[in-house]
Amino acid sequence: MTTAPHTYLLPVAVIEESSGKICIWHIDVGPDIGLPRLSGGWVLEPDDTDTIVNLIRGRHVVLCNGTDILAREKITTAGTVDIDATVDAVIAERDDLQSRFNSHAATRKTLVSPTWPEITHPKEIAATVPRTEKIIEQTGDAFPLARGLNVLAQAWTQLEKQRLARPFLIEPAGPDARPLPLPLVVR
Repeated sequence: MTTAPHTYLLPVAVIEESSGKICIWHIDVGPDIGLPRLSGGWVLEPDDTDTIVNLIRGRHVVLCNGTDILAREKITTAGTVDIDATVDAVIAERDDLQSRFNSHAATRKTLVSPTWPEITHPKEIAATVPRTEKIIEQTGDAFPLARGLNVLAQAWTQLEKQRLARPFLIEPAGPDARPLPLPLVVR
C-alpha cells in the first residue's frame, strides 16, 4: 500500500511581546530534512506590521504570556498549538509503538527493542535555558520555549526513525516520516 507524502508544514511561530518588541521564533516540526529545526528568530518593532504578519500568517503558533497580537493585527493562523496536548500525543504514540512492538516480538525469537527518546516537556527545557537580562528583555519566553519545542521535535524525529526502521510498525501511519503532531487549543 502506498500513501501520498505528507504535505509541507510551515515552521511553528513562537510569539512573545516583551519590552515593547515583538519576538518571533520559527521551529521546523516537519519530517527531518537535515536542516536545523530552529529556523529563524526576529526581534521587531511593533510598527513593523508587514514583517510580523508575514512571519505569522498561516502558521501554527505558540503564544507566550497572553500576547493578543493575532487579534490586534487580525492575523489568520493555522491554529494555536496546545503544548501539553502535543507532549501527550508524542508520549501516546511512543507507548502505542512500544505496545505494537511487544505484540510482534511475542511471535519472534530475536528482535532488537527500539530505543525510544526521552520525551521532555518544552516548558521544562525552557526553564533550563540560560538567559541574560538583555535576552530576557528582548525575547521574553519565546526563545526558551522555541528551544524546548526544538528538543521535542528532535525526539519526535528519533521516534519516527525507530518506527520506519521496523516494517511491522509502519502501518497504519504509512511509510513517510510524519511531522510532530500539533493538537490545537480549543476555544
